[in-house]
Amino acid sequence: MQTINPEFKPPVDYNRPPVIRVSDKVMIPQEEHPEINFVGLLIGPRGNTLKTMEKETGAKIIIRGKGSVKEGKVGRKDGQPLPGEDEPLHAYITATNPENVKKAVEKIKEVIRQGVEVPESQNDLRRMQLREFKVQ
Repeated sequence: MQTINPEFKPPVDYNRPPVIRVSDKVMIPQEEHPEINFVGLLIGPRGNTLKTMEKETGAKIIIRGKGSVKEGKVGRKDGQPLPGEDEPLHAYITATNPENVKKAVEKIKEVIRQGVEVPESQNDLRRMQLREFKVQ
């Protein structure tokens, strides 16, 4: 283009490669285990468990689907449904690198596995969350 028009200025982001986003979903078995608060386990007090997982894996984690928003809360200000709101409860993971997504998926599956298999009184994550909650 510059040979045709010497005045042409390429866009500022011209030499940057496009950002590639990798994503995955982890289904949360809320229907099979309604007595377990998976959303609470994954998010933790003040969102700290989720923030820690995001920091450790380098991925962005969003809890979506039925049961991800408290009853009576409006999802968006314009009244439109949130993305994935009509789907079953799941964690949506995105990152720029497949390894980060894989690490996050493993961490989420481990939290779900602990929630299902380990009694609440012996669940280390739950104990740590309660301790953290009491301290603050």
